[in-house]
Amino acid sequence: MSKNVLIIGYGIVGNNLNNELKDLHADIVDKYKKEFNTIKDIHYDLGFICVDTPLKDNLLDISEVYNALDEYDCEIYCIKSTCPVGTVEELIKKTGKRIIFSPEYYGGTKHANNYNFDFTILGGNKKDCSEVIDILLPCYDGRHVFKIVEPKLAELVKFMENSFFATKVSFCQSFYNTCLEEDLDYNELRELFILDPRVNPSHTFVYKETPFWDSHCLNKDVPSIANQYDNKLLKDVIKFNEKQKTTCQK
Repeated sequence: MSKNVLIIGYGIVGNNLNNELKDLHADIVDKYKKEFNTIKDIHYDLGFICVDTPLKDNLLDISEVYNALDEYDCEIYCIKSTCPVGTVEELIKKTGKRIIFSPEYYGGTKHANNYNFDFTILGGNKKDCSEVIDILLPCYDGRHVFKIVEPKLAELVKFMENSFFATKVSFCQSFYNTCLEEDLDYNELRELFILDPRVNPSHTFVYKETPFWDSHCLNKDVPSIANQYDNKLLKDVIKFNEKQKTTCQK
């Protein structure tokens, strides 16, 4: 029997998720977009929360996640929006609803989308995660990997990945600066660097006009996790990035 699935929020994440799960024929709702601001008056088996969680007071603002839980009737809620570590446990205690977290790997650039993400991480109660897997099975084949973990791990790994990319970008930019000092070509240096099979070439480009990271996700997620746990390394990466921006604007 087919399941009723709802995607809540239709930005980059919601749009890409809908394409990935096209075999589920999910309904879509986005109260900020006229073409998607009404839905059927039914109880959904699964609702994917893909709303924005902007940076506010140095942490991610999950007010729209709360609104989604309150406004839409779903048996299980799967949060795809990045949230502070501990959010799922907090939301379950406050609402009593069945909630899991599943980090997303979509993006607005080729650096995020030219890859085959043949895995899904589900953080939450094992029974709830297993029910979600049953719903998702028609979208994949037997090579797809499902990992069920505790919610804090699923929440934290999203921050770890984005923070790593930001750090990697800044690392490469620091050597770009060295090339400028020595009158060397960074593109040649990069090609030598990635000859080592231990070095993944992703996020090693440096753009002369914008030698810094400046994306929606990195701009909010990296400061949020750095402040939540007073991560001094990440705070230094942020400072370096801000200095790069300032230098470039002179």
